[in-house]
Amino acid sequence: MNGSRLSVNRTCAVGAAFLGLLSTAAVTAAFLFTRNPAIVWLGLLFTLLVFTCAALFMLFLRRKLVLFSDRLCETIDNMLDGAPTPPQVYEEENLFYKINHRLVRLYEVMRENRESAAKERADLQELISDISHQVKTPISNLKMVNATLLEQPLPEEKRRELFQASSGL
Repeated sequence: MNGSRLSVNRTCAVGAAFLGLLSTAAVTAAFLFTRNPAIVWLGLLFTLLVFTCAALFMLFLRRKLVLFSDRLCETIDNMLDGAPTPPQVYEEENLFYKINHRLVRLYEVMRENRESAAKERADLQELISDISHQVKTPISNLKMVNATLLEQPLPEEKRRELFQASSGL
């Protein structure tokens, strides 16, 4: 049987069946040795007590698991919603505390990475703006020189001088 496919409910059912068979075998053996019917009643009472304790334990365990999964889902939902900081749990050191602590650390790392990426985007945008501004001035100068060359009648010597000056920009 594959352990990863074994559910908690199925495990409990198999455990209860095993306990039932074991109890029945023990009561039957005790009756066969003593031939006393009171043993059967005491055995049945004991079996009922064991099953009741096991059922209460399973209900308690199930309740703890449901609370654990609800709190874990709430923490993950808070992280996905972008809450400033997921709620911290300061309880006794249990499984939820350990997982919550690691989730909070993961969230902090993710937030720092997101902030770093946003800062890098802002820096890149500023650099692009700066480069764009620095490129506009020479292009404007070239446009003015070209407009002057096209619109104004100039002697060939002056035109050549302006072409050489514009190629050096």
